[in-house]
Amino acid sequence: PAFKSGLHIARQIKEIHDSFILFGGPHVSATAEDAIRESCIDGIALGEAERSLLDFMESFSEGKTGAIDGMLIKQRGTVFRGGKRPFIEQLDELPFPAWSLLRNPDRYSPPDALQTPVATILTSRGCPYKCTFCFAPKIWGNRIRRRSIENVIAEIEYLTGEFGIREIHIADDDFSHDRDWTLRFLKRVKGSFGNLRFYFMNGLRIDNIDEEILKGLREARFINVGFGIESGCQRILNRIKKGLTIRTITEKMHMAKAMGFKTWGFFILGLPDETPETINKTIDFSLSLDPDFAKYLFCVPYPGTEVYEEYRSKEYLLTDDYDRYGIYSEPVFKLPSVSNILIKRALMRAYLKFYLRPYKIVRIFLKVRSLTELKLNFRAVLFLLRKVILQW
Repeated sequence: PAFKSGLHIARQIKEIHDSFILFGGPHVSATAEDAIRESCIDGIALGEAERSLLDFMESFSEGKTGAIDGMLIKQRGTVFRGGKRPFIEQLDELPFPAWSLLRNPDRYSPPDALQTPVATILTSRGCPYKCTFCFAPKIWGNRIRRRSIENVIAEIEYLTGEFGIREIHIADDDFSHDRDWTLRFLKRVKGSFGNLRFYFMNGLRIDNIDEEILKGLREARFINVGFGIESGCQRILNRIKKGLTIRTITEKMHMAKAMGFKTWGFFILGLPDETPETINKTIDFSLSLDPDFAKYLFCVPYPGTEVYEEYRSKEYLLTDDYDRYGIYSEPVFKLPSVSNILIKRALMRAYLKFYLRPYKIVRIFLKVRSLTELKLNFRAVLFLLRKVILQW
């Protein structure tokens, strides 16, 4: 959904300076052949682009703008297509992000933060799963590549020492996939870094946790666990190739709750073959699981995903205006089996039923452990309620 804004900025730049403008990220990686036609785009970096950009800058500094592996380059209307760029196998070879360029780290405040400043890190790239609504494997690949434990620890030490970071939020697609790496990392973190806390900003794979991993997370001062559950209907889970069962989800969610974690559940409405009955199953399932927080979202058929190709081929898509492809926007599709009015009302009903239970309100406030967390949680709830009201 940021693509059109990017085009607007690029056009403004072109009016005042003849810059060579590159675009990157998931959207243009999925729509490269169309995107490169935009007059303000001179090049596109596809997928994982660190080495592609280094090669490009070396060539560009010599006045050359020909084909570069992993990129599309346009020169005088001619598009040069480089070869496929292999993934970076040794992630430790990459330098840390340029954290010094983040001028005001205190202003970055995720809604579940206990204390600021917060920093977000990745310990791995890649995802071996085949969820039909997700584009991540197209960017990072279907095989998980990990940084070494020592490399991750060094970045954490750098963040806490140089910038006073008090919380680390981990954004991996599947942090606990490698059980041995996970347990060794948690053992290394345990007892280190004083009062530093850890959060997961993305959902963990719920089938890749067990009691030993959860215990290790608690001892290493991880506060929350979040799971991408998506649907409460087994048929829909199979349809989107989630690779999970209702039974596994239920068992692992109860396990995490029993061990005292702050739990999140993420659910999607409007998935392929969705019906009023399957939507009701999802809402009822979310209530029965009763995580501390639930987030309900409309399915967004992102270009490059199986869902997008299916919805496009069946003429379910209502628009190609990517401004409307945000995760809080109205559905950009129309399914034959359920109306958009029903889907939107179901999302509103889900939020109201989940959060307006008296005991749920009490429990949320009883679990607040800092003034920062209270303020940010309140802000997040207001944000979600505003979205619900706008949908209505």
